[in-house]
Amino acid sequence: MYKIRYEDDTFAVWLEPEGVEVSIWDEKEAIFVCGKLMEPGFIADIIGREPAMAPAVALNCARQWLDYEGKPYIFLMKAEKGFVAGMALLGITADEREKLNQFEEIESVRKVEPLTLRIGEREITGISFFKR
Repeated sequence: MYKIRYEDDTFAVWLEPEGVEVSIWDEKEAIFVCGKLMEPGFIADIIGREPAMAPAVALNCARQWLDYEGKPYIFLMKAEKGFVAGMALLGITADEREKLNQFEEIESVRKVEPLTLRIGEREITGISFFKR
């Protein structure tokens, strides 16, 4: 069960699982995801718990289906003036990050890169998984 939090001066909304509190603006490494990883139950199967998350927009990005070694993948790519809606995962541990890296096939298919996220009326720096 998630608790919905709202900050009036920034219009930011975020979700915290029961017993968890996060500070969006103190987040060291918000991880932007789109697609199936936005679903709490799906990501819980990967990292072992439901994480805190905030609706976010990745600025200067686009999504595209591409073939990689005969298999279709949806990739996040840099695109000037583009944007992609998704979720920023908050409070992810190093162990959980490693599980996400394995899921995203960091060694062969994707790479981690920084990006700018808009949450409410503020922008923060985060990371995501881009086409290698």
